Amino acid sequence: MTAGSGRIVFLDVVRAFAILMMLQGHFVDTMLDPAYRDHSNWIYYSWSFMRGITAPVFFFSSGLVFTYLLTRKAKPWRENERLYKGIGRGLQLIAIGYLLRINFLALLFKFDIYRWVAGVDVLHVIGIALLSLIGLYILHQEFRISLPWLLGITGLLVFYLDPMVERGNYSLVPDFLSNYFVNQGYSTFTIFPWIGYTLLGGVVGNLLARYPKVAHTWWLPVLLLGTGLLFHYQSIEALVFLYRNTGVSGFIEWRINNSHLLIRLGDVWVVMALIIWITRIWKNMPALIPKIGSETLTIYSVHYIVLWGTWFGLGINRLGSKTWDPWMSAMGALLFVISFIILIRYIDVIRNRWAAWVREPVSLYYRFVRKKVRLLFLYEKSA
Repeated sequence: MTAGSGRIVFLDVVRAFAILMMLQGHFVDTMLDPAYRDHSNWIYYSWSFMRGITAPVFFFSSGLVFTYLLTRKAKPWRENERLYKGIGRGLQLIAIGYLLRINFLALLFKFDIYRWVAGVDVLHVIGIALLSLIGLYILHQEFRISLPWLLGITGLLVFYLDPMVERGNYSLVPDFLSNYFVNQGYSTFTIFPWIGYTLLGGVVGNLLARYPKVAHTWWLPVLLLGTGLLFHYQSIEALVFLYRNTGVSGFIEWRINNSHLLIRLGDVWVVMALIIWITRIWKNMPALIPKIGSETLTIYSVHYIVLWGTWFGLGINRLGSKTWDPWMSAMGALLFVISFIILIRYIDVIRNRWAAWVREPVSLYYRFVRKKVRLLFLYEKSA
């Protein structure tokens, strides 16, 4: 269930499921002709439903893994190395998110940066989420507030405030900042409500860090499954109940506009329960599956460039975006997913070759130039 490094194996499997679902989902959504997008067709409806689970699973599991690693060793926050690594990781994800959107040909030959570069995507939101988890963790230690309660209440508050944030006036705010809060045509995800899933994932991550034996119990997947089904089928009724008993109009607005967030939260728990059972039953699971889950940043970055051609304007979408029929889209998605499985299968070989062919020669050249400059400086100084 857990690896020697402290990594929870079933979580890597959950992330592998989410990233592979993302690959096929993005491919089909990019290439499928809108004429075939009929929700009355059970095949398309099922695909659309499963695709809708992908992002919540990914955000939730990211918060769970990070908080588990952050809190599994009881240390003051100033002495917690994982905290400083997390700050670096969060900033790195935000930087990579912007980098992936740059068209280098337009930048080099037209000296132009397209407006959509300022948009916000998965990596930006996860980066902000990690920084938020760190901030709440520091708050928990400084003021001795229960971390699960702090994360849980903040996560639900993010869901609750989402409609109000979306209606806000951002006319005086620069685009690169307002895109974090409202989709103006350039953002795929925004902080509200998506960061809420990461914070709620942190609740489970902290509980697993405090009680690691729970990960091996038979009742954990049962509890997740039961809670997930309850949230999926009873969230709307629960919000109506809260409205009737408190008179807070925000609950009824939540029911009308954002009840799907709680429904999807339930779906996340159901998926996690099923995958826990699969990892327990499938004793000889290939190591490649959890490895895929541990390489989500690599997969996401490469697929972004290959599918949409952001860096050089040449991507798969050039082969007829939104013009393919269902069979072509399905076969293309299958080949797309298989190609990334093969990539991760040989990722270590590729990295070693990269180090041998690119990094090492560049490093040698850098050391050579530095030595020459140093000798020149010493010569001029002696002269």
